[in-house]
Parts: sequence; structure tokens; C-alpha cells
Amino acid sequence: MDKEFKVQVSSDHYQKTNYDSLTRFISYFTQIDIVRSLQPKKVLEIGVGNKTVSNYLNNNGIKVDTCDFDKELEPDYVADIRDLPMEDNSYDAVMACEIIEHIPWDDVEKALKELHRVSKKHVIISIPYAAFTFEIITRFPFTKTLFNKLFVSCFLRIPRFFIKLQFNGEHYWEMGMKGYPRKKIREEFKKYFEIKKEVRPVLDHYHYFFVLEKK
Repeated sequence: MDKEFKVQVSSDHYQKTNYDSLTRFISYFTQIDIVRSLQPKKVLEIGVGNKTVSNYLNNNGIKVDTCDFDKELEPDYVADIRDLPMEDNSYDAVMACEIIEHIPWDDVEKALKELHRVSKKHVIISIPYAAFTFEIITRFPFTKTLFNKLFVSCFLRIPRFFIKLQFNGEHYWEMGMKGYPRKKIREEFKKYFEIKKEVRPVLDHYHYFFVLEKK
């Protein structure tokens, strides 16, 4: 593509030793786990990062095409989420994790239209959830037997609804901050999708996932 895009995060950012933290790998696992649960044959990942997720899925039998507007990351397609070059209904599932907060809120609907257009059925979106969070995780003998879980988590979240986000060169907005309550995000998604599931990854309080299905 000839169109030039303003890259907000340099490609070497994804190679720094502190980028792949424990919570980052929890986010990777959550993305992979959601995709596997949907059982797609072909997936589009928008925003490739260091390709951890796409590499894993490709290596485990799920065909993934990648898209990013930073050509230095070597995606399959260089494009903007608001103007995708793919044909309608090209993918069983489309992923856009930690992407749409990088565009102004007024452009989010354009992105959702494009995600709706190129997906056959499912769209997976994660966005930052700005909040004060408290979590206690407990594991003890017979936890799996009693609760059918590996651990028990007690969680409290207080959105930062009284703080206005100032654009920092990357994020134009974040869920939970002033003017962007979760209800507003849900209503925007519901224009084009049904919200099938919302996921709060354990220990990863900042990334919040929506599993969407085309209307």
C-alpha cells in the first residue's frame, strides 16, 4: 500500500527485555485460549506486536494472517484498522487486541464497521481498563475438586472515572477513565455485534476482553 501511517510505537519496543512480562504472557494466553475456544480455521490478527500469538496459533493448526500499519513489523498486510484491504467475510475470527484505543474515539465506529465487514462471525477485542484493582488468589488442597478451578480469586475494581486521560502519543482513551465507562464501550460494540463474553484475565487487570459475534 502507498498510504503512509503514523507509527505510535517503534518496532524495537516489542523486543525489549521488559516487554514480555508475566501479565503480558497472561494476555497472550487469554488471546490464544479465546481463539481456540471459537475453533476458527482462519484468523486475522490486527496489531502483531512481536508475533507471539500468531506464531503459536500458526504452529498449532490455525491459519493466521497478520495486519499492522508498521511495515517494520513485517505483517502480511500493511493497513489501518479503519480501512482494511480484505474482502468481506474473509475470516472466521478477527482479533484486535490493544488496538482501538490508539485511534480517536470518533474513529472507533469506523474500525468496528471494518471488523464487522471482514469477519464471518467472531471478533475479539481487548482494550485497557484503567482502574484501581485489588486481587487475592488462593490455592489449597482440593481447590480443583471443590470449585472446578485451579485457584479461587477475590477481585475488586474501582474505575478511574474521575481522571481525564491526556493523549500521550499512544492512547486517546481508555475504558474506566472519565467519559469512557464500560457501559459506553458496550453500547458502541452492540451497534454491530452481540457481546457473547467478557473476560478479565487473572492478574492482568489492565487488559479487558470482549468476545463479539456479528449481528
